[in-house]
Amino acid sequence: MKSVIVIGGGFAGLSAATALAEQGAPVTVLEGRQILGGRAYSFVDSQTGDSVDNGQHLFMGCYRDTIKFLRRIGSLERLKFQPSLSVEFAGSGGRRAALKCLSLPAPWHLLSGLLRLKTLTWADRWRLRHIRAALKKPISVEDLDRLTVDQWLTQCRQSDRAKRHLWDLIAVACLNEESRVASAAPFVTVLRQAFFDDPSASCLAFANVGLSDLYVRDAIAYIQKAGGEVRAKCPVHRVVIRNGEVKGVLLRDGTRLEADVVISAVPAWALLKLLPDEIHEKEAYFQPLKKLAYAPIISIHLWFDQKITDDLFAGLLDTHIQWIFNRSRIHHDAKTKAGYVSLVISGAHDFVEWPDMKILSLALEELRRLFPPAKEAVLLRSLVIREFQATLSPKVGGEALRPGHESPIANFWVAGDWTKTGLPATIESACVSGHACADLVQRHHSADLPVYA
Repeated sequence: MKSVIVIGGGFAGLSAATALAEQGAPVTVLEGRQILGGRAYSFVDSQTGDSVDNGQHLFMGCYRDTIKFLRRIGSLERLKFQPSLSVEFAGSGGRRAALKCLSLPAPWHLLSGLLRLKTLTWADRWRLRHIRAALKKPISVEDLDRLTVDQWLTQCRQSDRAKRHLWDLIAVACLNEESRVASAAPFVTVLRQAFFDDPSASCLAFANVGLSDLYVRDAIAYIQKAGGEVRAKCPVHRVVIRNGEVKGVLLRDGTRLEADVVISAVPAWALLKLLPDEIHEKEAYFQPLKKLAYAPIISIHLWFDQKITDDLFAGLLDTHIQWIFNRSRIHHDAKTKAGYVSLVISGAHDFVEWPDMKILSLALEELRRLFPPAKEAVLLRSLVIREFQATLSPKVGGEALRPGHESPIANFWVAGDWTKTGLPATIESACVSGHACADLVQRHHSADLPVYA
């Protein structure tokens, strides 16, 4: 049976490794850092004892490959799904609105919520029919990739108000980029899969534990139980290639590990460093990777001496911060029973170089404007976490730069949320890529491994 090395221990790498381990492949996962989790991990705050995610993640019912992965390792019950799509919105001056969808077939479930959404005028609600009509029309990814989200919404006759109070919030949450910059291609994919297909696909879910507790430990246990190995603090220096075929990897400490198959599940910039210069300079497959751009995310964790909101989470209107999450309610084992919230600034290019205190001042100013109890609450602790290269920036034309999973090097496969999955660079995209690589490995070695289903 073919031996497999997976480089990288995030969602992409662990979904690929567990899928192969499920079919009996001897798998070794190599992670350069001390902890696994890639760009989706958590740690315990030393002062409060609360689990802190490096970035807040929402899951959706349409995350089918993520659900498959979590079910495989036995941790799906740690995701708590809404019975139907429901999103609260908070604006200044005590303005409140809610998107609450009825239990109806798609797309009527979404329309039932949008038609009652107070942030939209009656004219905005009437114009929603143009979104539905556009989604039903066949249009190529290439054509959509020439448009920004904002341009596509304008073609769909959406008003500036509807963009600002609805579509822009969805776009920045899904794409981690502003609608005036992001390509319409992945945005349209999200709308079709999440909101206009199956009512359950649009339901949101939260991990009721820290991200690492959601999947890392169970994935490691699953791989080890199947006879595989997971090594942390084991950075790969180079992928070993001979005569156009992968032979294994060379570790930074000089150790060489041989394998029949190698799957890279690291970011594009990290992958290029693993390859000999003559490979990524000569092979056309690797050239577009140098042109990929990235978008930052800032997470602001705040601990108050009292509850500042009853909302589980809410979208914030006319603010620089887009979302608030009530971590005291979301985490079933939260040590801070009231007053622990996290805020998110996606596509945070304008803020990522700000000092912590300036970001904190902005956060408190906007919180106190939208949530009156925050004016009286005492801030006990704060953490500002920056992910400078949190996700691929889905700029116009960017879809053409994303590579497929099969590289020009024999038996060397490429996974990651940034690869050509057709989805934005999300957890679901990472799991789709990991499963796709596992499937390709098994198909190419069908004499030794059964096909993954």
